Amino acid sequence: MGYYVRRFTAKPQASETKALTERIEKVAARGVSTLSDWERNFLSSLLGNVKKWGRLTAKQHDIFQRIETKTDPAHIAAVDNWRSNWNEDMRTKAVFAANYYKANPPYFSDAATRILNDSEYIPSEKLYRKMVENKYVQRAMVNSKVAPLFSLGSMACVRQGQNVKGHAARHLGKMVVVIEVGDNSTSATKGTRKYTVLPVGSAKPFETEERYLKRAKKS
Repeated sequence: MGYYVRRFTAKPQASETKALTERIEKVAARGVSTLSDWERNFLSSLLGNVKKWGRLTAKQHDIFQRIETKTDPAHIAAVDNWRSNWNEDMRTKAVFAANYYKANPPYFSDAATRILNDSEYIPSEKLYRKMVENKYVQRAMVNSKVAPLFSLGSMACVRQGQNVKGHAARHLGKMVVVIEVGDNSTSATKGTRKYTVLPVGSAKPFETEERYLKRAKKS
């Protein structure tokens, strides 16, 4: 039977209570200079609970395990190694991912804000891998390296079909002039680079995406 079974079950063995108490005291001693005030106070409250009840609740045990891992020498060494190997390329990828999530909320909102606002911030290895190495951000990175299909001042034609969305849907089959080429870094979908185009014979430009345009036929 574990340390964190419900309080209405049988009283735990004295050896279990003693082992749990020693485990909590060890973590408290190990983290005396690294844990937050809240974490140290939490450990103190756990000792009181163990003395009174002989065990922890499931929630208390989960939190305790996270604190225990945080103070584990092997974990600390791994964190130090991660931070010492942090480099500009990793920072660039983290910023790319942060901009991606800002444009595609709500995931990683707090982390993205911190990465963009604090150049000295180093996310944990676990957070970095979740943010940067998932398939969506990786696809967006690939898309960002693809050269624009249309250059500034070039002619294009709005595609025809039900898949054309936005303002472009009002100009199906019409010729347009590219007056601004946007970036391609905030979408995992191909062909989503933004363009500002001006329909031939019109004074009102609109924004559209590369997938809704095709090369103009040479006359």
